Amino acid sequence: MSLRPILLAIVGDSAAGKSTLGDGIGALLGDQRVTVVTTDDYHKHNRKARRELRLSALHPDCNDLELLGEHLERLANGEAVQKAPYNHATGDFDAPREIRPAEFLIVEGLLGLHSPSLRAHYDVSVYLDTPEPLRHRWKVSRDTERRGYSAGQVQDVLEHREQLSALFVRPQRAHADMVVRFRPGPNAIDDTKLHATVAMRNQLRHPALPAVLEEAPLAAPRLQLRKQRAGAVLEIDGRISDAETAQAEQALMRQRPELEHILRRRTGQFTANGTQRHSNALGLAQLLIAYPVISAKIARGDSIR
Repeated sequence: MSLRPILLAIVGDSAAGKSTLGDGIGALLGDQRVTVVTTDDYHKHNRKARRELRLSALHPDCNDLELLGEHLERLANGEAVQKAPYNHATGDFDAPREIRPAEFLIVEGLLGLHSPSLRAHYDVSVYLDTPEPLRHRWKVSRDTERRGYSAGQVQDVLEHREQLSALFVRPQRAHADMVVRFRPGPNAIDDTKLHATVAMRNQLRHPALPAVLEEAPLAAPRLQLRKQRAGAVLEIDGRISDAETAQAEQALMRQRPELEHILRRRTGQFTANGTQRHSNALGLAQLLIAYPVISAKIARGDSIR
């Protein structure tokens, strides 16, 4: 087995759902086989210093992206690194800890695809393109419940960051192998029924989606495939049922039998207002991301156990 892990980048704006998406992918791959690197740990300043310096964490100059690249290189070569994790509750850095590479390395954060040198590290990259109204709602909910902010403070942060998001975060979408977007339907439905759009570029080792639709007739009405010049786009109706989802999952696994050895529970799980919820569309999106990750490992000649 190669010592080099497979690197997956999950990039998106604050509260876009990166950790939720990554948690399910980690569950699919097997938590014991996954190391997660959070690029927030590479902020150059704590929250107090950023306020005094009038700097935003969204600006590349406020992040040690060179050190991030060095650490990714070392982790990719099977070496452990030391890094002080950023604590969102305190706005400061905790004591340094050792990060050891596993078979799979999931790199989550705001600016993981910012430069060509960073992009060169990944085997698969995903940009989470959450619509702004939905992201804003999620950010207010998360930051007031878990990070000690008031709703007014979160709104101020969102307004202050808008220009930087447009300048530095959103342009990374063009560099991702996959773009995933969750959105509500035309009616007021809850987050368990969000629709998902999964766009996959041609160079990615993605499944043969027409075959999936053919082999999953029960699910096919809830799955709409569009071919584009750059790749394929799969629309997943958020109302897809458990039975329809199961048939689509089985069709995917027939194309990549190795998935049967890694399919785990907890895909599609998310937390809303302190309550654990489930979304079939989220679970399918996580499986579609795991597919090229596993394919990259197999293409390199590594075994799947």
